[in-house]
Amino acid sequence: MELAVGQVVVYGGHGAGRVVAKEQRGSGEARSEVVVLELAATLMVTLPVALAHECLRPLANEREIASVQRTLRTKAPVSDLVWLKRHKATRAKLSVGEAVGLAEVVSDGARRHHGDSARLSVSERELYLRARRLLADEIGHIRGIESAEAENWIADQLAHA
Repeated sequence: MELAVGQVVVYGGHGAGRVVAKEQRGSGEARSEVVVLELAATLMVTLPVALAHECLRPLANEREIASVQRTLRTKAPVSDLVWLKRHKATRAKLSVGEAVGLAEVVSDGARRHHGDSARLSVSERELYLRARRLLADEIGHIRGIESAEAENWIADQLAHA
């Protein structure tokens, strides 16, 4: 993936952001090229280009968004893993930041959050809300809409489950 200034990319568990600069940093033999990324809430991240190629991915494409939609609409049973395993699996999906993985977290979290027998712990609720925000931000960038509209789209998909 080429990292051009102005390009929107996704940085794992941090979400979508825009490449705002490519610069040379350091001096002499320690000189290296870096990518400066502007993420939500004016967070700026500077990554060496080699690390950026490992950690950044392009926005999801329409095929992946269709998969996200199917995932959100699927009425799968709530995960029955014990809390610690479920928590680790959720954190792993968040750190990777793939759109379908985020949709899985949101789908399971929404069913667990609104279900009668299975509730979310405080930390699970925070992870669920973070996954939902990251997914809405990415969908907003892809579709050229505000995050609030993307959040409404997610809520509509969950309502169809």
